Amino acid sequence: FVAAAATDPAHAALEQGQEDPMPRAWIAALLPALAVEADRAAAGRVLKAAAAAHWENLRMAEKVAPFQGNLDALLEFLRTQWGWKIERPEPGVIVADENKSACVCPVLRKGTQADLSVLCNCSEGFAERLFGAVAGHPVRAEVTQSILRGAPTCRYRVTLG
Repeated sequence: FVAAAATDPAHAALEQGQEDPMPRAWIAALLPALAVEADRAAAGRVLKAAAAAHWENLRMAEKVAPFQGNLDALLEFLRTQWGWKIERPEPGVIVADENKSACVCPVLRKGTQADLSVLCNCSEGFAERLFGAVAGHPVRAEVTQSILRGAPTCRYRVTLG
């Protein structure tokens, strides 16, 4: 068995420091099936909750700690460091545009042909964590447009109250 494991392509790739392509292929098969077989709202809730894994992996709680309680400082950081476009159309509402021409989701591989737009719900969960951590209370985020849904860029509407 040990000899067989050493020749398994996935294990060999990992031993050589290469990425195993299977997890991304698995996700690419799972997401469209989830969106079809489960109702889209339920699939969205599951994926929104999955944002926790990305948040933890990036250690975002540590990264946003300096902004805690200072939403204006976070918005300025997003503008100047990440290149986002920020609007405040009404009190308690932020419209954040990632201002990127390609999806930045780390789960996706460029060139994926499947409809993975349900994955945008994960981005909503990430945005809720980001803005909620700084605001000090839960917020609601909604992806109002996304590249995966045919738009030129990804935009969020974040309701603070």
